[in-house]
Parts: sequence; C-alpha cells; structure tokens
Amino acid sequence: MKKRLMALVLAGAMAFSLAACGGNSSSSDSASEAAESESAESEEAESSTDSESTGNNTVVIAMGSGFDTLDPGQVYEKYPQMIINACYETLFKFYSNDGSAEPMLVDTYEFSEDNTVLTLTLKDGITFASGNTMTSADVAFSLNRTKNLQGNPAFITDTIDSIETPDDKTVVINLTQPDGAILSKLAYSACSILDSAVVTENGGSDAEDAATADTAQAYLDSTSAGSGMFVMTSYIPDSEIVLEKNPSYWGESTNVDKYIIQIQDDANTQMMTLSTGDIDIACNMTEDTMSELEGTDGITLLNSSTKTVSFLMMNMDESIGGPVSDPKVQQAIRLAVDYAGIQTICGEGTTTPYSIIQDGFFGSLGQRSTDYTDLDAAKALLEEAGYPDGFDVDLTVCDLAMEGIPLTDLAQKVASDLAQIGINVNIVSEAWAAGYGDDYRDGKLGFTVMYWGIDYNDPNVQLEFLPGGVVGLRAGWTAEMDADIAELYTKATNATEDADREAVLKEIQEATYEYGPFVMLAQAPCPMAYNSRLSGVAFSDPYTVDLTQVNVQ
Repeated sequence: MKKRLMALVLAGAMAFSLAACGGNSSSSDSASEAAESESAESEEAESSTDSESTGNNTVVIAMGSGFDTLDPGQVYEKYPQMIINACYETLFKFYSNDGSAEPMLVDTYEFSEDNTVLTLTLKDGITFASGNTMTSADVAFSLNRTKNLQGNPAFITDTIDSIETPDDKTVVINLTQPDGAILSKLAYSACSILDSAVVTENGGSDAEDAATADTAQAYLDSTSAGSGMFVMTSYIPDSEIVLEKNPSYWGESTNVDKYIIQIQDDANTQMMTLSTGDIDIACNMTEDTMSELEGTDGITLLNSSTKTVSFLMMNMDESIGGPVSDPKVQQAIRLAVDYAGIQTICGEGTTTPYSIIQDGFFGSLGQRSTDYTDLDAAKALLEEAGYPDGFDVDLTVCDLAMEGIPLTDLAQKVASDLAQIGINVNIVSEAWAAGYGDDYRDGKLGFTVMYWGIDYNDPNVQLEFLPGGVVGLRAGWTAEMDADIAELYTKATNATEDADREAVLKEIQEATYEYGPFVMLAQAPCPMAYNSRLSGVAFSDPYTVDLTQVNVQ
C-alpha cells in the first residue's frame, strides 16, 4: 500500500509537470517538432554540462527556509548554521551532538583563577580560502564585529568585555563575569572567524558603530570569507545555495566535492525527490513521509530527538495560577501526565527529559521514564492540597507548533490526562500575535503549554527555567521563593571545569525533578532521510547535519 501511494504521488507530480509544459493545441506540427528538437538538444547539452560539473561526489540536500542572509554576524535561524559550519570555522566545535565543545582552531586554552579571563593559542598553519594566514587579529575582528553589529545573535557575545591580541597566535578574552558556557558560545556560528582583510575590503567593520557602518552583508551573501572545508559560490535566496570544496583547505577534507542545497520546505516534495534520486538528504521529513519511505532500497531513515522541548507552565503567583500555583498540585499534574501517550503523538524519536535539562546535553541525567505516571499518587496529592474532588482550570494554548507538532494537540492530550484525576481542563486558544506572546513573556498566563528551542548548544541555556531566570519569571517563580535553587544559577555559570559543571547540573536536575512550575513533556523528534551512498550523515542540534563529516561511499 505504501509503494502504491508513493507511485500515485509521483504520477501526480509527473502529470502536473507535463500539464505545466503543455503548449497551445493550435500550434502547427512543424513548429511543435522544431521546438521539441531544440528542447531535446538543449536538455542533452545541459545534462552533459551538469554531469561534467557535478560528478559522483556532488551531494544534493533539501532543507527548510526562513532566513534571508548567510552573513555569520547576522545569522540566527536554524538552517543557515549548516552552511556557516561548512564554510567557516570557530574556535571550538561540537563534534558530536551529545558532547561538549572541543577545540577546533584553538591549540591550547586556559581560564584565569577567577574565570573572567580566557587565554587562547591558535593552531599553526590555519589559512583562509583566500590564502591569507589566520591570526589573532582575525579572531578579535570577527568577535567584535558580531558584538557591534547588534544583530539577532549579538547576545552570544554579551559576556565578552574586551579582546587583546598580544601576538599573532594569542587571544585574550576578558569577560564581564564568569561564564561556564563561553566555550559553547564560541562554537556558535555567529562566532565564526572571518578573513578580516577580505571582509574589511568589502565594507566590513568591527568598530562600535558597525551596526550602521558595516556594509559587508551583501558581499557575504554572495560568497564566503572563511577557513572552512567549503566555499560558498552561489546563493539564490529562497531557492538554492552551492558550496564547492576549498582547494586550499588547511585541514583534512572529506571526499565530497560539491554541495547543492535546495531551499524546499515541503516534506512530500523532499520525499519524492529523494526516492527518485534527485536529492541525497531530506532534512524536513514528517512521520507520514518517513512511513512512505520505510523499506525503500538505498534510503536510510533517521529519527533523532532534538533539544527542542515542550512543557507545561504553572504560574507560582496564586492570583494568576489559582490551584496550579500549589506545589502539591504541580506534582500531582506531573504524576498524571501520560508521557508515553505524549511521545506517541509527537512521533518516533521523541523522548522526555529527566528534568529541565534535555537528554543529549552535556551533564544531562537522561530521560524521565515513561512509567513515571501514577494516578493514585496524583489523586492523593490533590486531596492533601485540599482538592479531593479536583477543580476546574483554564489551559491557554497558542497557534504555534513545535517542529511541526501543534501545541493544541499536546493541550488536548494533557486535558484528557488530567481528567483522570478530576481536574477539568478548559482549553482556551489564543493566537501568538494577538496577545498570547506578550502575556507569556510578561508572566500573565496561569496555566499553559509552550515549547522552547535552544539558542546555543549548552545546558546553561536551560538555567533560565530556574527561579529568577527569564522563563522562571514567566511562571512567576522569583529567586526569593526558592533561594537555594536560585543560587544554582550562579554556581552553574561560574563553573568552567567539566567535573564542576556536571556536579552542579546534577544538583539542578535533582532539585527540579519533582518540584517547580514546569513539567517537561517531550523533546521533539527530527525525522530525516538520506541516500545510503553517503556515510557520516547524522542529526546535529548545532548544524542540523555537519557537512564536514559526510562522505560518498
């Protein structure tokens, strides 16, 4: 049945293509034959040209849209990270999705005793695609440019106070405060190291007025200026990006010569073009399209859990949250949720984190068991809280979706689960743009389901769920309410050694496992598929796919 459905979809696509190419029926036979002959010659020539230029080691990728620049200092959205990672390099990098940031361009590094000064030494022999040698001046220029452009990703550099370059190989980063996530932040695309000579030549600036003085974006949207394995040779917004191997790459390359990246959101189109061999990697699959490809020869399916997480939020301010502000009620709700059912709704590859730090993060305690649900214990807690017969409550939900999963679907499941312990949920739907977004950020919602996508790949991004944190305050959870837990924020920020970080992250997860205004529901899956002729294809939170690890077998 699956193969028949795919055949019907493909047949429909071919029929549409033929109809679109159809001419006027009154055209003469001779004109039609001439046109067909000319078209055939043109297609043959084009095919020959493509074959010569691409070869077997060209890899074609279909990925999502939603971005309008490939300037590293301005990029913030999900999919451009894949391109930046292939064309540029950072001081540190995530070589695996569940590890910590490791040195990339850096040979050695050390923190000062008070963790406010980070001193780095660059590796020898690093060159840009232009042939220019990378120096500490390029590092300072790149980081200062991102900071002073004041674009969306500028917050990544907020804790960088100043940068010194005592010699060509040494970089001294002075921080405004200890920042345990600084190595992870330096692995983010906005901290890519640019060829300062080339970028300055083309309008770039790292001065304090760079937000108005810098004019290099147009240049960086036409080509790249990095030290990466690939060079961007073409970018047609909302259509296609072409990357070609950097012939003078200083490191060890893969055997891929060229990437053609099609900007294509539609999962059905990606499924069809992958099945016909027109693309090699489909980044935007769905559970349905994955099902269609299941068992297809030559295609490998990936269902990985992302670090994007959905959660219930219960306001700690009783005047806003009502019954759900009671810690006993919050724990009752935590026990009543059917986590296995939530995972079924979200699809294969979904997981539920142990606590507020997602599975896969450095220092994570992994997953909450799906058999954590205990309705009897939940009912007992409600009785202790003074609600033996349950209560009525509004659950506000907006029109957003988490990686394609409507939040309304999760809200309906939660309502069904809570009905099992006598809590009658009335779902109130509001548009994000019509007031929900402002109310959510301003902490005015009593009970809601929402999701959180990480800004950078480090567990410290989750500290905002602690009392006094950005998300904690949205739940009315002030630092004064739980001072001991709130102190863990600073403790985690100050820790820079892996062992120290792991220890405090464990404390945070244990403290919030059965306490607090948040119930983590599910980490969203990322269904992808690729041609089995490739190796090294794996989902990556920072890069979606790390193109520098892909080879043609």
